[in-house]
Amino acid sequence: MDPGAILAANGMSITRNRVNILNTMKLATVPLSGKEICQRLREGCDKSTVYRTLNTLYNKEVLQRVIIDHEVKYALRSGDRPGNGHDRDHLHFKCSSCGKLFCLTETEVGDYQLPEGFIKEENQFLVIGKCNKCR
Repeated sequence: MDPGAILAANGMSITRNRVNILNTMKLATVPLSGKEICQRLREGCDKSTVYRTLNTLYNKEVLQRVIIDHEVKYALRSGDRPGNGHDRDHLHFKCSSCGKLFCLTETEVGDYQLPEGFIKEENQFLVIGKCNKCR
């Protein structure tokens, strides 16, 4: 989906920075941190704008986030990039040898029965081990 269409569908202003950030996210094959997004942006964009935009896109449910090594990383939900599986909770795998991050979208995670009065906002699932190339 076109970045302008994603922004419009979510009631957001179409700005150059938002479009550039979404284009960067569309090209990514793994979740990216704010720092990684800043490094990949072709046109300069200050860090605070990148982080504000990521938070806004996450709050509008355009992005999914995962916390890896105490760092928040973001990925487009699959409705905005068909076929990537980020519209449902799934495992993420980090290789302890090469450091690569893999989205295991085929490994869907079910909901847990929570105690009365508890409400789930999101799941965070990370498995650490050796990938198929490093083992």
